[in-house]
Amino acid sequence: MILVIIVNFMWATQVPVIRLMGDKLSPVTIAFIPMIVSTILFIPFLWAENKKRRRIERRTWKDLKYFILPGLIGVFLMQWLYTLGSTLTLASNAGIITLTIPVLVAVFASILLKEKLNIIRVTGFLIAITGVLLTSLPDIKGASFSEGKYFAGNLIFLLACCCCAFYNTYCKLLVDKNFTELEILVYGSLVGCIACIPLFIWVEPFSFSAIIHSGRTALIGLLELSFIVYGISMLLFFYVLKSMDVTQFILGNYLLPFFIALLIKLCIYHKLP
Repeated sequence: MILVIIVNFMWATQVPVIRLMGDKLSPVTIAFIPMIVSTILFIPFLWAENKKRRRIERRTWKDLKYFILPGLIGVFLMQWLYTLGSTLTLASNAGIITLTIPVLVAVFASILLKEKLNIIRVTGFLIAITGVLLTSLPDIKGASFSEGKYFAGNLIFLLACCCCAFYNTYCKLLVDKNFTELEILVYGSLVGCIACIPLFIWVEPFSFSAIIHSGRTALIGLLELSFIVYGISMLLFFYVLKSMDVTQFILGNYLLPFFIALLIKLCIYHKLP
């Protein structure tokens, strides 16, 4: 349970950090540079892990086919939509929209993993969402779904949540196939890294100078996303999935609105030096 709370707190840092970075960097840079940096950071650990394996246990190119779909949908598309949506809507809106993730995970889990929605799980969902709504009343009041200028951002963020739900569910499938935490993280991220190359060429040409001169806040934000959000939190998530159904774990997502609101107040209303 403690790990579930820790992972969700780490995930919650993504929205306020992106909002804090503001327009200092482009959405493409914010979405994918941390992912690329995170992948580079963890490749040596995967290489060391593979060296310890006996030759018969080593992965083949045939095994990598399992990472194409999660890499494209759950890494590339999710991060792009999540970052773009976060810049086009209110943080309070984003926090409320994240409440859809557990429901979407339950749907994907019933299809991909054949996990059954029994009465106990349904009751758990209802109790959890009721508790979150009661404790998030100020954030609900601060949300704005009726204003047209946030409609596109809300829709994009909802699509990102759909991609997130699919990815979380598919990762449980990979865990059940005995892939390690590092394999799931690095191989999926490598697919996402390859997929984002056209964006850095034709959509928003990559500029190393822009990153260097973006300021301390933006650089710290990129490092936090790289190491915490895209790295450590995901490794912990995959580790927990070894002993827990994804629908059980994902109930912890109902902590996200609370954590996001708390971090917004700390990082934005009381601006970091």
